[in-house]
Amino acid sequence: MITLKGAEVTAAIKTQVEDMLKTLEGDAPKLAIIRVGERLDDMSYERGAVKRMESFGLRVRSYVFPGEISGREFKEEFRVINEDPDVAGILLLRPLPEQIPEKDIEEMIDPAKDLDGISPVNIAKVFAGDSSGFAPCTAEAVVEVLKAAGISISGKRVTIVGRSMVVGRPLSMLLLKENATVTICHTKPGI
Repeated sequence: MITLKGAEVTAAIKTQVEDMLKTLEGDAPKLAIIRVGERLDDMSYERGAVKRMESFGLRVRSYVFPGEISGREFKEEFRVINEDPDVAGILLLRPLPEQIPEKDIEEMIDPAKDLDGISPVNIAKVFAGDSSGFAPCTAEAVVEVLKAAGISISGKRVTIVGRSMVVGRPLSMLLLKENATVTICHTKPGI
């Protein structure tokens, strides 16, 4: 059994980002992390993401909204962030509270700023095998870690447990694009 860790991939990406930043004029790209509420797992993820992005030399700002913000208010706040030309990428921590319709936000996000592949445009590109869109970061990370470890994906039989739109389904599409044979397992009984 091989234990795979992302440290080597992270180091390689950090080098790529540092090289890219040297070629840019002006400020480094700015990431907007959007969090609604005070869920401990979201706050932990946010702290890690801020620390990582800053260590890469990128600018990052957290936008935190109260858990009881109305859907209308959140959409307006999200629109302002989404349209801000200084924001190069958006990471929306989910799930959102039930009063905020996630589908509406997924449709609002600028696909070019959608770092977690939640927009219909990006998810369609992932399912079509079009690499010009963004895949959800966890699914993308799995493929990158396998590649960094020198594990050939092509021709392999892969089983994915789970069919969420966050990991399972997009990961299956990314692995299909790499010519793997994919089986998806889940917990719901057949009809």
